[in-house]
Amino acid sequence: MAGIILLTAMAAGGISLWLKRRKTQNELERNQNDLSDNF
Repeated sequence: MAGIILLTAMAAGGISLWLKRRKTQNELERNQNDLSDNF
């Protein structure tokens, strides 16, 4: 029972971290594109 709870919590945490990392990566790419458009 505890294993199921831990597995679920770890999966949720991993997905959360993945989404945050993907969001920041998209923002960085967008900022680089904006900077290259200015030059």
